[in-house]
Amino acid sequence: MNEGRITGETKLLAVIGHPVRHSLSPRIHNRLAAKLGLPYAYMAFDIEAGALGRFVEAARVLDMAGFNATMPHKEHILPYLDDIDEEARRYGAVNTVVQRDGRLLGFNTDGQGFLRSLPHAGFAEKGGALVLGAGGAAKAVALALCAAGWAVCVASRGPSDFVAADPRLSWAPWADAARAAEGRALLVNATPLGMRGREDFGGFLFLDTLSKDALVYDLLYDPRETALLREARRRGLGAMNGLPHLVHQAALSFALFTGRVPEDALVDLSLDTLCVP
Repeated sequence: MNEGRITGETKLLAVIGHPVRHSLSPRIHNRLAAKLGLPYAYMAFDIEAGALGRFVEAARVLDMAGFNATMPHKEHILPYLDDIDEEARRYGAVNTVVQRDGRLLGFNTDGQGFLRSLPHAGFAEKGGALVLGAGGAAKAVALALCAAGWAVCVASRGPSDFVAADPRLSWAPWADAARAAEGRALLVNATPLGMRGREDFGGFLFLDTLSKDALVYDLLYDPRETALLREARRRGLGAMNGLPHLVHQAALSFALFTGRVPEDALVDLSLDTLCVP
């Protein structure tokens, strides 16, 4: 299988972020394109914040079919786009940019991708959720859970504008995360804490107050088992990393890029083999 093979007819796709070397998005999208026989090649570009505008201009000049944006660009990309769909506007963040007729259009697949990933943990109940973080991914997850009927609290180091603007959400300071987690059925880490070299949460007391049947969901997938997930398992809690979310948000992005919904191709996209070169 020639994943990502470039020919004269190839349409270019990419993910941009900083850092981005760890990203599995090229592997996912190139495998989906190969499985469906579509002429797309997907790459990863490490773009620092100060170079974002230059990259967007290059995407226009190269007539790229589209690109994904990850940390730290999900919110900063908005002013560079020609239009933003309703869901992305509500989230205030874009993770998928599609070029159509010379116009760059922004979408957000994080929220729906997250909801679609929950069954991977055999998790179907709805109740209380605590989301750690206040960035673009946290906002998408929190608002998607609210729309699905969850009672959601966001814990972050400072008050969040998106929480204050939505009466369905509550907020707790980081120092009160243990109190905010009390009895909740789902905890989602949407912060960079847990990435290699940034593994210190300052303690895990918030895990002790969750419901005994709670699921701890870390949106990170590198390392595959973060310190948070190890601590959750040690306490007998459910634990899941971000690979299922990555695959499902990628499938939704792929459909926007190509017009093809890759449901059948996803069956052959094993989460356990994504980290194998």
